[in-house]
This record gives sequence, C-alpha cells and structure tokens, in this order.
Amino acid sequence: MFSYRHGYHAGNHADVLKHICQMLIIDKLKQKEKGFTYIDTHSGAGLYDLTSEQSLKTNEFKQGIAKLADYAGVQETILAYQELTGHYVKCHQYPGSPEIARMLMREQDKLHLMEWNNQEVINLKRQIKGPNVSVHHRDGYEGLIAMTPPELKRGLVLTDPSYETPEDYQLVVDAISKAYKRWPTATYAIWYPLLSKRDASKNDGFERATTKHKKSQKMLEALSQQDVKNVLQVELAVQDPDTFEGMYGSGMAIINAPWQLDVQINDCLAEVTPVMAQSKQASFLVNWLVEEA
Repeated sequence: MFSYRHGYHAGNHADVLKHICQMLIIDKLKQKEKGFTYIDTHSGAGLYDLTSEQSLKTNEFKQGIAKLADYAGVQETILAYQELTGHYVKCHQYPGSPEIARMLMREQDKLHLMEWNNQEVINLKRQIKGPNVSVHHRDGYEGLIAMTPPELKRGLVLTDPSYETPEDYQLVVDAISKAYKRWPTATYAIWYPLLSKRDASKNDGFERATTKHKKSQKMLEALSQQDVKNVLQVELAVQDPDTFEGMYGSGMAIINAPWQLDVQINDCLAEVTPVMAQSKQASFLVNWLVEEA
C-alpha cells in the first residue's frame, strides 16, 4: 500500500474514466458561486512524465489518453477533457486528479491533497502549488475522517487507492461511512478496478473473498447499504472480461451524485467506449445502485 507508484499507470483507460467523472462533478459544483472543498485521499505525484522509466515500462497511456486523441466528435465534456490534458500530453506529461482539480478550481475553492508515500508526497508538494492548495503527508483514510466536515460544506471527495492489499476494500467502506456521517452534503467518488474472474468463493466478507473481482463487488454492496442519498455505479470495460486476464476496466461509485450526472456520464461513455475499446466486447455501464427517493 505504501510502495504504490501511479506513474506506471498514468493516463491509462482508468484515468480517462476517473478524470471525466471528476471534471463533470467539479463543473456541477462550480454552477454555484459559493466556494467548495475538494479532498483527494490518494493524490500520488499529481503530475506524471510519460517519458519516464515507469511510464515506458507499461506504456499504459498508449491505450488510454493517446487513443482519445483519435476522438473527433462534438461531445462537450470529452472536448473539455481533451483541451485540459492536451497541453500536458504535448509536453509528454499527464495531469493526475490533483492537477486537474487545481486547474479547475476558483479562488474561493479549497484543495486538500493527501499522500502517504514518502517520495510521492515530495513530488506532489513540488508540482502542485497554489494559494488554495494544501498538501498533507498522511494516510488518506485517517485524514479524510479527521478533516471532515470542512469549513466549506459543499464539496467532492475523490478516493482512488491502489487496492494492493485486501484491506483497502474494507478501509474504503469504513472511511467513507464515517466521513459521510460527518459531512453528508459532499459528493464521494470512489474508483475501483474491474479484474478478471478467477475461482469463485462461497465465502462472504472482504477478508475471505478469494478474488479482487469479488472484493470490488462486495465493496459496492457495502457502500450501497450505507444510509446515503444515492449511489451511482459507472463502469468502463475496454477488454472482454471472459478472456482477458488482469484489469479489463474500472469503475466509479459516486455517492450523492448530482442531478443529471448519470445522463452526462452516459453520453460521454457512449462516445468514449468505442474509441478506448481494445476488444469487440468493450462496454460501459451507468446504473443506480441506490436511487434517490
């Protein structure tokens, strides 16, 4: 959990999904003049070099942000994402969620970035700066609970841990549950991987589930059982889950999803999916796990 470096994965298909959702939610918050709070629990370095040894070792960006360069449609959010990231890509960089948030924030908004990895937090402090930016060298789960509720009561919490350890799935549920009770007006966006199925287990719970695929599903179920207003499930699968081994896609669980966010994300993914597809079985899902009464 403490050794994870996002540089290996920066700009991949999961980042494309995550950052389009992030931009849409921030745009919703900016529709009101009053400031809001943005909290990133697992910030990473904030900005990534696509020519680095880490990036070139996996070349995941070539199946992500690089493929989106082929998009020639007119969907406004996708074009806004292209424009925001385009400058960085031309410089062989990719902006992580902290840098995207910084670029979109206004003077009245507050940005809180948390990172536990010693080297990554040094990079984060060097690369992401501003009068409304605070960088915290601390565990994101603990920090989220400690920092809520913030002074500005509207806001977004983005949580995207590495899920390197089985405990991460339960830690997400515990932290979000506690934070929501303290700050029920925020939107919570939780990223999770879609991993190929292996031998299924009849065991229940996070600790005894045998596959990470099953752990993601258990996490979604647990989040849906919380006393929350709504939960929106968003998924992008770029590979065939029945034949591909590894991470065939990713998802976002969005608690307190703003009005019409489901429609906007659906419109985006309808155009993004064929561009990002690595298989004829590529697909997307936008589904309410908990719908507002």
